[in-house]
Amino acid sequence: MRLFGFDINIKAVPKTVDPQPEDWQLRENDGQGPYTKYFRSFIPRKVEGMFYEYLREGIPIIDAGIKRLVSLDGHIIATGNNTSLVDEIQEWIDTVQVNDIQRGLQAYHQNFTNEAFEQGFSLGEFIANKDRTDIVALRVADSKFIKFKREESGLSIWQKSDRDTEDRKLNPVNLQYFSIDNENQNPHGTSILRSCEFVSKILVTMQNSLLNVWERFGDPSFSIVYKTSRRDGTDHVTRRRQMEDDFNRAIRAKRQGKSADFIRAIDKDSDITISVIGAGQTVLEFEIPSRHVLEQIIAKLGLPPWMLGMHWSSTERLSDQESEMLMADVKTRQAAKLPLFTQLIKTLLLLRGRTWKKGDWSVEFAQVNLRDALKEAQAKFLNAQADMMLSGSSYQQPSSAPPETSKGPAFYGQKQAETRPKPWPQLDNVEDKYTADLTSKCLAFKGKVFTNLKLDGIKSAKYALLPGGLEAFNFSVEQRALIMKAYKDWLGEFDLSDTNSPVNWYYGQAYSLGLIQAAEILGEGTPKLDMIQNKQIFNQLAENGFQLVKDNATAMLREEIIPAMETGVVAGLNPRDVARKLDSIFDDKNSDWERLARTEMTMAAETAKLKEWGAWGVEEVEFLPSPDACPLCMSLAGTYPITKAPIPAKDTHPRCRCSLLPAEEK
Repeated sequence: MRLFGFDINIKAVPKTVDPQPEDWQLRENDGQGPYTKYFRSFIPRKVEGMFYEYLREGIPIIDAGIKRLVSLDGHIIATGNNTSLVDEIQEWIDTVQVNDIQRGLQAYHQNFTNEAFEQGFSLGEFIANKDRTDIVALRVADSKFIKFKREESGLSIWQKSDRDTEDRKLNPVNLQYFSIDNENQNPHGTSILRSCEFVSKILVTMQNSLLNVWERFGDPSFSIVYKTSRRDGTDHVTRRRQMEDDFNRAIRAKRQGKSADFIRAIDKDSDITISVIGAGQTVLEFEIPSRHVLEQIIAKLGLPPWMLGMHWSSTERLSDQESEMLMADVKTRQAAKLPLFTQLIKTLLLLRGRTWKKGDWSVEFAQVNLRDALKEAQAKFLNAQADMMLSGSSYQQPSSAPPETSKGPAFYGQKQAETRPKPWPQLDNVEDKYTADLTSKCLAFKGKVFTNLKLDGIKSAKYALLPGGLEAFNFSVEQRALIMKAYKDWLGEFDLSDTNSPVNWYYGQAYSLGLIQAAEILGEGTPKLDMIQNKQIFNQLAENGFQLVKDNATAMLREEIIPAMETGVVAGLNPRDVARKLDSIFDDKNSDWERLARTEMTMAAETAKLKEWGAWGVEEVEFLPSPDACPLCMSLAGTYPITKAPIPAKDTHPRCRCSLLPAEEK
């Protein structure tokens, strides 16, 4: 067709079908899953206590972070010079009722601190009995139901009722209040979760989208496109509904564990396309953006990522510095809470009619110092490593009988220990005997190992060939069982339940020497204490000593002896080479036994001295470094309260020869 001099082609425009109401699907926008309505109700700069609980419930790392912060704040213990008064306070700390069914001041402290982190402040209350002679219970309020009012008389505190009753005005005399990051005169404090609301919504949205993606893969949605032909006329709606019903029945049958197929005859000009909705789309990256959000939340919590299970390479290198900053925060919070607990104990004692003088009692936080624990572990490793390097082959096997006189570590071919500020030959003799006993029993175990492996025919010095030449070393199941039995017999000789246990005897000797020397330094003839009076402390020392022996022996067996034998079999070594390797392992362990004996005996004796002086009323002691002390011990020189004095070997390093003296004997 030509029009105005132009060739024009006219094509029919295909008729469009208006979408019918049944073709639309409307659904709620739940971008944050079950927490969507809570994020919708959040208003920036408005404090909403319930919302912070939703954050903890919806984001595990926030909940874990607050729990970790609560545990890092430590627990309360009683100390002081008046033993009976300290025991009475500690007994109340351990047994006081908290809330409805909890017990102990630690439970109160955990609830109290947890509420402050979550809501910004916490409020506790102590309950006295009817006669006002004792504190019988402690309670922690739900901060969401606490409100403050400013009146002419000052600030009043009210507890909102969750029923229809009136609010209850609280008596400030019985209350304990603690807040975090108080802003000016706002008594509500600042929740540690403030500024996490927006990034938390992002994280929950990502987590919910991840759930939806995997639910889509687990239960995919299908799209069925029915392409009609011109011959279908207006019957395509009926045919669509028929196919929809058939498909739904087939899917339901599949979910019930039945096979189902549907067949429908159609004309030759029509076709059907079935596809999974979204199957061709790319899944969004999750790890990198989620880490970006998590970093902001973790930064707000103030915890190193490795404490929350986030082992990012960038933070592992900073663990030491992060521990220092974390402990600085912990000590700041403890300093803010300590007056509350001190006043609580004062009130308890006043109600009970107790009197005291300065130094009789105090309360403090007991906890692990992360940085010191790390440094101590590193120092022990370096000392052990140095001992192994210095030990070599100069070891001389002692006789089965303990030496009569103290010959010092040089007698065992090991590193020379420091010298004591004041000679103590009796304790040196106990250390030598313990070292000889530990070493001889280890060598007896070595003999059983060589016998069970049929290596005792090899001379230790020259490792002569066995008759028959260089046959391959064999380590059978029966031999393994015999060696494990010999190992158990070896440890059984140190079992504390055995009255003849060397551990009980040597610790008893060292502890007694400590009590005797402590009394002599004070100019007294006999000590006030003995092992029976200090049975709990002595038992703890002995149990720890047995555990050290067990750990040392177990590590040698599982990490060195067994692997050496298994390696010999796999590598096809001959018995001579295996015997040489085992001989070297046992010789290297001599330094470990010597270090254990000298460290533990010194620690037991110095601990006994402190307990004896405490019984005589000594309030301060002096840490006296040895003449050739290390820089660490030199830095500890000075006077300390008797309850806080560093104990040589326990709080310093292995083989320490420093000592403690009453401050009056300076």
